[in-house]
Amino acid sequence: MTRQLTAPVAVTFGVLGPVIAATERGPVPLRGHRQRLVLGRLLIAHGRVVPVDRLVDDLWEVAPDGAVGAIRTFVADLRRALEPDRPPRQPPRILVTEPPGYALKAAPDAVDAGQFEAAVAEAGRLLAAGRPAPALTALESALGLWRGPAYADCANESWAFAEINRLDELRMLAVERRAEALLAVGRPDEAAADLPAHLASHPLREDAWRLLATARYRAGRQGDALAALREARHVLVTELGVDPGPELRRLEADILAQAPHLAPAVDRAVTTGLGEPVRQVQAEQRPFVGRDAELELLRRAAEAASRRRQPTLALLSGDPGAGKTALAEALTRRLAAEGWTTAWGRSPEYEGAPPAWPWTQITDALAGPAAPVVAPAAADSEDGSADGSADPATVRFRRHRAVASLISAVADREPVLLVLDDLHRADGDTLDLLTALLTGPQPAGGPVLILGTYRATEISPELTATLARAAGLEPVREYLAGLPASATGELAGAIVGSELDQSTARSIHQRSGGNPFFVRELAQLYASTGQAGLAAVPPGVRDVIRHRLAQLPTSTRTVLRQAAVLGRDLDPDVLGVLAGDPTTALDAVDRALAAGFLTERESDGRLRFTHILVRDTLYADLSAPRRAAWHAAVAEVLRQREPVEPAALAYHLLRAGGPVHAAEASTYARVAAERAERGGNPHEAARLWGQAIDA
Repeated sequence: MTRQLTAPVAVTFGVLGPVIAATERGPVPLRGHRQRLVLGRLLIAHGRVVPVDRLVDDLWEVAPDGAVGAIRTFVADLRRALEPDRPPRQPPRILVTEPPGYALKAAPDAVDAGQFEAAVAEAGRLLAAGRPAPALTALESALGLWRGPAYADCANESWAFAEINRLDELRMLAVERRAEALLAVGRPDEAAADLPAHLASHPLREDAWRLLATARYRAGRQGDALAALREARHVLVTELGVDPGPELRRLEADILAQAPHLAPAVDRAVTTGLGEPVRQVQAEQRPFVGRDAELELLRRAAEAASRRRQPTLALLSGDPGAGKTALAEALTRRLAAEGWTTAWGRSPEYEGAPPAWPWTQITDALAGPAAPVVAPAAADSEDGSADGSADPATVRFRRHRAVASLISAVADREPVLLVLDDLHRADGDTLDLLTALLTGPQPAGGPVLILGTYRATEISPELTATLARAAGLEPVREYLAGLPASATGELAGAIVGSELDQSTARSIHQRSGGNPFFVRELAQLYASTGQAGLAAVPPGVRDVIRHRLAQLPTSTRTVLRQAAVLGRDLDPDVLGVLAGDPTTALDAVDRALAAGFLTERESDGRLRFTHILVRDTLYADLSAPRRAAWHAAVAEVLRQREPVEPAALAYHLLRAGGPVHAAEASTYARVAAERAERGGNPHEAARLWGQAIDA
């Protein structure tokens, strides 16, 4: 019969590093490498018997004479070291003899690997239960047990590979769970600082890339977050030949869209049943400046809805990065503090989400987990059956009525704010339900403000029809243009952490056009690289612009790239010649205007890029030969025009490259410089003389 013996608590073992043992008196002396191998081999067996023959085979490739005797000697020495006070002829309790070999009877909590494994499992349960703080404490204590590679003395032994790999996997999981806990307690900077070293050793861990990108985003480093996802894609394609999984793709889309659920600091109010709102306050908020007038307009719309006790629609539009979501979040915080119940629904950027998904998010928040409501994507029959036999129109009617009833019931207790974010991506079911709640036969009742945000440059035909149907309600409409110069400086200063001088603030405003996202990215680049960074395009901005450009037809993208060669201000005639077909160029201009890449100046109707950063991104993405060829083509067009513009010709000829073009550029630059001198413009003359020297 097998003896069930347990090691005394006073004896502990360490395998998360070199193999060690210790008693209450201190470390146990282990004599030589092979004795450590014997101890490691017995610990890896987790209390099971290891036959003597197996020990011999594991310790020597070719067993010497007397190998069995050597094993017995190692075991005897280990027994004396582990139980120094064991009386003579008293059977050992820790390292026992059990035919046909030996077993080490150590309780799981007497081995650091066992303690580590239990702590990682417990942390997983705590995170799942929404208790990140104790999970973080447990994980940091567990990771502190590691003194080096697991079973460091046994790293070259084939019998140790499986256990070493298992513990390494657990350690990677612990590192990632710790990052998850840090994010949950509002410490993204620490998570972002720790994960790169982890990924340097384990670059194929997609979940670690997800956590790193999320941490950087929540730390206010959107460009770095997107850079992490680009690096993840490169690693996976290079090493495995596969694209990133759906979670990474979804995260990239959410970061580009500045999805509210990624934000580190939003006060959200949700309800439990129909009771009092429970406000979830996160640790940190993005700076919110320059939108006081717009926020006040939305507050007045909320007051009107509360006063009339009927649903009111407010529509918030603007370019990507204009701050629509940030303004909606600010309104949410303000109304939640005044006792409103708030719920958000966001249209996903990826395909495959259930129909009317934003309304599912909203009804889940309003109903709470204890009182599930019929989901917008499905509806049961009147008698509670759900056999799918009902007429689709009837199902849709009941679905609309169920959602309207829920909203009305909540509004009977307190005013309600519903935010539908990114309506430009909303599916038809989402928009139909919105229309039904406002103008249907059984609309929602009570003080309800529905705020819809959408990109003015990406309005779908379905959204166009919905806006037309809602026009009779005279919704509150607000378009977010760029921030004024003063607010741009304030926002950039908040990002940098100190007040900016006027010149720097003015430069950031000019390059960003006041777009809050562009301002934040430029400010972060300035904080890390100084004034030189203001001449570059931040990686995050570049990624957003490229993402938006990819949505345009190829012909439009080509014309925009050609337009970038002309500079920020465009001449349609020159662009038409460069495109090879004036009609093609005009069609592309129309699309680019609708998409928000180009704008028409109010003063004279001249075309220009909406943001210089858009132009700079397009220009930087051109190959050097193509850039030179297009500059040469522009110069040829300008040469045929009257009056000749020597400064413009010098600019394009210099960038066309080659000795012939350089000589011509020098001539035109000299002519332009002399004209500037005669015109009393010494600074311009100096710039042009420098251009002549460069040529």
